[in-house]
Amino acid sequence: MSYASLIKGTGKIVADDLGRQKAKEIMRKAQRRFEELKQENAGDSRELQSHTYKRIYPGIAMYEALRSAGVEQDKAVWYIHEYYQRFCRKAARGLQAIMKLPGMVKKAPKMFVDISVKSFSESSGFRYEWPQLPQNTVGFDIVKCPYLDTCTRYGCPEITVAFCDSDDASYGNMHPCLLWGRTSTLGHGAPCCDFRLTTVKK
Repeated sequence: MSYASLIKGTGKIVADDLGRQKAKEIMRKAQRRFEELKQENAGDSRELQSHTYKRIYPGIAMYEALRSAGVEQDKAVWYIHEYYQRFCRKAARGLQAIMKLPGMVKKAPKMFVDISVKSFSESSGFRYEWPQLPQNTVGFDIVKCPYLDTCTRYGCPEITVAFCDSDDASYGNMHPCLLWGRTSTLGHGAPCCDFRLTTVKK
């Protein structure tokens, strides 16, 4: 069986904890549920699918499979959260290397906003607000998020924090001159996700 990346990656962590056979059973059940979720939501736009098919539905499916296997709620959330922490720490090392290239720190703030708005577009279910910020800071508030909305619709809003916290692992230490300043997320119960990136002189 070919597994979605999140299911496969989380399954490896489960295997280390609960054994390979138990992990395989959970992964098979999760993959079947993932296929069902895609069928149930075949009308998702292409923009939304870039989030639901790659992350949200595999996350919901893995969580449901873990819970049905008797894994406690907090532990089931932890498995998915830990997968993203490990995955994003690896990605962060690549980003740190890129930021060492000449001129990249100066370009980073605009790139951060442009890429975010394109990848997490309003057409895929996000909604933005644009607060006044200091001159050396760029950012935005996300006040509506399809990750939280979809997980809530399927009765598991608690797994949204796994997606939220992956941003901190990815962007928290890009470069000494770039300070990642997000303090709240919708998934953690706040009224918005306050994405901020501040340029400082060292």
